[in-house]
Amino acid sequence: MNKQPVSYLQTDPRWKDKPYRVQGENSTIGSAGCGPTSAAMLIETIIGKTYTPEDACKWSVEHGYKALNQGTYYAYFKPQFAAFGIDCDMLNWVNTYGNPDHSNHKKAFDMLKQGYYLIALMNKGLWTSSGHFVVVWWENGKVRINDPASTKEARLNGDLETFKSQVKYYWWVDARQHNNDKEEEDTMDQATFDKMMDNWLARQQEKEPADWSEADREWAEENGLIYGDGSGKKMYRAWCTREQMVVFLHRLASFFGKG
Repeated sequence: MNKQPVSYLQTDPRWKDKPYRVQGENSTIGSAGCGPTSAAMLIETIIGKTYTPEDACKWSVEHGYKALNQGTYYAYFKPQFAAFGIDCDMLNWVNTYGNPDHSNHKKAFDMLKQGYYLIALMNKGLWTSSGHFVVVWWENGKVRINDPASTKEARLNGDLETFKSQVKYYWWVDARQHNNDKEEEDTMDQATFDKMMDNWLARQQEKEPADWSEADREWAEENGLIYGDGSGKKMYRAWCTREQMVVFLHRLASFFGKG
């Protein structure tokens, strides 16, 4: 399953009223910035650095991809992603609106399963009254969507058949490395931990005791308080269990005639 991408809204108060326009129009990011907002979500997700809808809209205008009195030219996505070293292209020029059984849908969803993301241009219906770009990041009975203009459940986890009936064109974004990089699995279990601890304790027991305790060790050995493990090893560097402590205290009490 693809990792859920960063979510941005073109209607975010931080930038919704900022201009996304060319000469002769008054459009804003909030009214026309769905394309760059969709791109910004995926660029930031893949590169791991902040790239906001405001950044993407600025790039689009500077490079001539804002369409007068419309939204964003279809040609915008490929060079925008290329500017960050990310491969992106239009699936093809076949208009699938009203054709939920077209083979393009299977091609697009197969790419999702390989680790790609999709940008879909939606036509009239649930997502828009005219045209609207959304990010598609998974399909498994429900289409998982980051909609730059909505947080409604029906538009974020869309009915599959409704979606296929209303999508017009697809663009794919190659995020396979991002989505298929698996974090190192934690293979630690109790048996492995116990073995590591046993090895560590064994190494501690092999170490010689410190010089500062020499006189006390000699006294304890001479008076029978410390016998060791029966092989001549006194195990001074080993951890002391409750069982061993009880034995030591009993011997100490006996030494003072209290045992």
